[in-house]
Amino acid sequence: MILSKRSVILILISVFLINTSGMIIYTYASTFLLNLGTDKSLMQLIVTIFPLTAFLFPPLYGFLSDKYQNRIVFLLIGTIGISFAFLMLSLTRDLIFITLFLFLFGLFMASSNISFTLYSELVEDDKKYISYYNATIVAGWFVGAQFGGIFIDIYGIENIFLLALLISLPNLICIVFIRENRSLILERYNSKVNKDLNGLNINNAEVENSISKSIYYGLFFRNFGIKPIMSILALIMIIYLSSGSEVGFLIGINFFLQFFLMLLAGKIITSKNIKFFMVMGYILSAITIFGYIIATNFLIYFFFQLIFAFSYSMHWAATIVYIAQNTTPKNKGQIMGYAYA
Repeated sequence: MILSKRSVILILISVFLINTSGMIIYTYASTFLLNLGTDKSLMQLIVTIFPLTAFLFPPLYGFLSDKYQNRIVFLLIGTIGISFAFLMLSLTRDLIFITLFLFLFGLFMASSNISFTLYSELVEDDKKYISYYNATIVAGWFVGAQFGGIFIDIYGIENIFLLALLISLPNLICIVFIRENRSLILERYNSKVNKDLNGLNINNAEVENSISKSIYYGLFFRNFGIKPIMSILALIMIIYLSSGSEVGFLIGINFFLQFFLMLLAGKIITSKNIKFFMVMGYILSAITIFGYIIATNFLIYFFFQLIFAFSYSMHWAATIVYIAQNTTPKNKGQIMGYAYA
């Protein structure tokens, strides 16, 4: 059951816009910095701001949203903050200010990620609707990477932050009209728990502490291996490829495939095979990293981008469904924050 169809649709639109603009920055910030004449070692240090903010802030925001039982305020803060960061980035060419505003972008992006916690509550952790959310994310990634490369070829890398700003602004309208329905969420959850307690004779402690700790280790080591590469992948590819459009296509193609794979995951993932998908995704991640090491031309990059598409969609879809279905309104935000971190 969907508790608010309007809010669910608005969240999906918001997620698409935020991830489109975010992927543009995530993919092409390194190229922008090099275009300013930034030293490569300094550029690499600056782009690590993205994973730093993603590590520090999601668990904190999740904890606070659980404590105060309010998700929408974090969406508002994140949305306004992201647009502000893009505006400032489009106006400055000073490295100190660029670094500061990239940090603020990451901070507010982490706040906007609370949208999944609210979304999963509104769809009552239904795996089919969760697959729609995941597919919307990668649709934004695809459009951002693909359109960003085309935009750079036509208008130049120096205007990339202005593009991100224009895409992010309509999101303000979406967030204003989202309704959290907190009392209904808690009422529906408590009703479900009482029914389970009567039928299975379990206790609340078991309900609220059913997440396996190995999930966090799996996410950490997978992200430790592949996330640092993704932030500079466009820079690595441009060494061997001739245009921004080719780079945009290669980065975007695995997101295009992930869109359909995420939708498929919502149909085929069950409690019996969910661990299999986690393990296979983990193994394919290792193969992807090896592929990036040996790749030297368009076709090799293309092949391993396909492998990456299967890797990410399998691992993330299975993991996020598992977490959503094994958390409560009291701890969902914080545990989702750990997953995003």
